[in-house]
Amino acid sequence: MAGILLLPLWICAQGVNFRTLSYAEAIKLAVKEKKMIFIDFYTTWCGPCKQMAKEVFPQQEVGAYFNRTFISLQFDAEQEEGMELAKKYAVRAFPTFVVLSSDGTEVFRTSGYRPAGEFVEKICKGIDPECSPAGLTRRYEKGERTPQLVNDYAMLLLEQGKTEEGSGVINDYFNRLSVRKKVKPENFFLYERYTLNFDDPKARYLFENKKQFVKTNGEEAVNKLLYAWLRMRLIPYFSLRNPEPVTAEGLQKLKADVERVKLTHTRAMPDLLAIADVRIGGNIREYLEMCKEKFPVLEEQDRFVILLDLDLVNTEPQEVKQLAVDLLRGSMQFADKFHQHILRMKMLALEGKKDFTLQAEIDAVEKGKVILMGWTPQGMVQDTFDFTDHRIKLDIAARDTSRLTLKLLCEELACLAPRLGTYYPNVNLMVVPGEYAVMKIRAEKGKVPEVDWVRGGTVVHDYWRLYYQQAKPAEVVYRQLVMTNIMQGGDIRNYKEEFDAYMQANKQTIMAFIRENPQSYISLVNVLEYYDWFDENEAEQIYNQFPRELQNTAYGKMLQRKLDAGRPYRSGSIAPDFVKKDMDGKEVSLEGLKGKYVLLDFWGSWCGPCRESHPHLKELHEKYGKKVVFVNVAVENVRDLEQARKLWKQAVKEDDMTWTQILNNEGKKEYDLPKLYHITSFPTKILIDPEGKVIARFVGAMADPEEFLKAL
Repeated sequence: MAGILLLPLWICAQGVNFRTLSYAEAIKLAVKEKKMIFIDFYTTWCGPCKQMAKEVFPQQEVGAYFNRTFISLQFDAEQEEGMELAKKYAVRAFPTFVVLSSDGTEVFRTSGYRPAGEFVEKICKGIDPECSPAGLTRRYEKGERTPQLVNDYAMLLLEQGKTEEGSGVINDYFNRLSVRKKVKPENFFLYERYTLNFDDPKARYLFENKKQFVKTNGEEAVNKLLYAWLRMRLIPYFSLRNPEPVTAEGLQKLKADVERVKLTHTRAMPDLLAIADVRIGGNIREYLEMCKEKFPVLEEQDRFVILLDLDLVNTEPQEVKQLAVDLLRGSMQFADKFHQHILRMKMLALEGKKDFTLQAEIDAVEKGKVILMGWTPQGMVQDTFDFTDHRIKLDIAARDTSRLTLKLLCEELACLAPRLGTYYPNVNLMVVPGEYAVMKIRAEKGKVPEVDWVRGGTVVHDYWRLYYQQAKPAEVVYRQLVMTNIMQGGDIRNYKEEFDAYMQANKQTIMAFIRENPQSYISLVNVLEYYDWFDENEAEQIYNQFPRELQNTAYGKMLQRKLDAGRPYRSGSIAPDFVKKDMDGKEVSLEGLKGKYVLLDFWGSWCGPCRESHPHLKELHEKYGKKVVFVNVAVENVRDLEQARKLWKQAVKEDDMTWTQILNNEGKKEYDLPKLYHITSFPTKILIDPEGKVIARFVGAMADPEEFLKAL
């Protein structure tokens, strides 16, 4: 064996040569080169897999043996062919290493991390006919019971998932041993490898016969085992999770056993017992405070056991949960990356958050910074991240789904802007707790970045589809116009035609997306935000198509309340009657206008969009005034009635509106028309048929009733 492990360096100056071959190709090559096949089954999330790849496989002595003996392959057990092979060879743990003959028959397998020398020795013995699975089984069935065989055969059964059979081999061997042989060093493996806790009869035997074991195996080895078993028994008492009943009497008995053992090196046992005393009392706050006090002296494994169960305080008051969060946050640095991830998930759960991961490849810049910024329900967010090698990777803890902006803080893309100083381009995205997104950003100085989708969560993808993929040319042109205008220091208000085209295109894009995607969270958010674009009957039809889980969200409930509030005023309902006086003092009532079409226009002299819409309203009156009665209802935001009249009359004169004009401020106590007609935005127009039923509502300056008027 030593000759295998101590091969001279000139034989192989590299680690294991893993071939990029398919399984079928490896079989052919193995026959040709008269070698066996070695397969490393791994996963991307497996810590021991990464440890083997980093520490064992690159070593020269490992490569020397493996490259001479095997065709070596690596397969991700969760991807394509690797998944099929893992199923074929019943791989259940990672990493698992399987050795095959050149015809694909399994020769040997083992799993888990091992140091280089031990790993090579394990594989070498496994492919020895006498030490192969078939060889070990044959020798055991023939009655061989040497310590080495029992150890190897039991381990083989356990690695094959045959736990009961493996334990049976060990227990049968232990029970057949004489008192003298049970304490011999060659059988100490029974206690070191196959005794997991103090309740095992083998542990009790060693405990009751400690003196004899110390005499034959040494005090340090015996104390190490006793400490490990007592600690395992103590875990349910010092951690929050109780896999078995824990009582004050049970803790006292455990303390008595600790005292009887008289360990020479107790490490943190007294501190664990102190935590257990508080834990058994049931006060979670005191327990967390004691953990905080004792953490500096505890071993890493004991801290991790405690931290792993802290999500169980989720039902406690917020201040108690915060103590647990502080413990988790303060202990992250002591764990490796894999366990850091686990603890971070626990911490975020206590904070009501989940991770959102963004990976983006940016073609134009190799390295730089990005700023993620925007408003969330908890306030302003602004975090800066570094990136290198053209790859941006962000892990963001979030409680709520939010629209945020990713600013590309890269000098290669920076532009001077007269009013802003330096302008950096940005990308819009939706941050969704529990989802992820992988994108490609195509950036060019002075240009709005383009974003290509690769893969990711449903909500993030839907936002990308709406904002990037389905954007109409007028939207893309206007976004670039805004950016160019900023860099030139111009006034975007000078581009009214482009803005109007953008607004019309954006409205069409959003409404089409909502109608085509009634299962989407993005549709729910947008139908609520642009509620006034839809006829309320259609809005309710869209709401009814949303899945129940979307209807039960905060946005879903807000939309339901909005629909309920507007139900009496939507199209098809009877318009409420009113009696008001016009500018000439003549009485105007809806009842008096029955038999005619009526267009109510709610506005105010203070409302810019209202005033901007009046020239078109005047055109509509000239076209359709003979068939439709136009009634303008002004709402002035002043308390003094005379001041309201003055502002109203002046605006009517300036806008040259010659049809029926009503001031809501007059007679407001009797008839408050905005309240009566559920007006929440200005301008709003309501078209009423001759029978007094609402035909349609038009909210906003961009909402044009002409299409309906033409149809009349």
